[in-house]
Amino acid sequence: MDTPESTSRTVFRRVVLGAFACIAAVIVLLVGSVVLSATGSSSDPHGYGIFAGILFTAILMPVALALWLLYRSLRRRGK
Repeated sequence: MDTPESTSRTVFRRVVLGAFACIAAVIVLLVGSVVLSATGSSSDPHGYGIFAGILFTAILMPVALALWLLYRSLRRRGK
């Protein structure tokens, strides 16, 4: 039978995984925006989309990595 501690750990692990999935989706959208801006497919005459996409992706990558490592450590600890 599940103890309250293992249930709360499972819920926390799923929340961390959900946060990681959301950030990964945002990173994919930002990279797509950068590619569209770089190829000229979007209406970005000054190229600010390229700089913003690269900057926000660089900020979100360590956050995604930290969430993934936290998820992996919670998963190992649960076994």
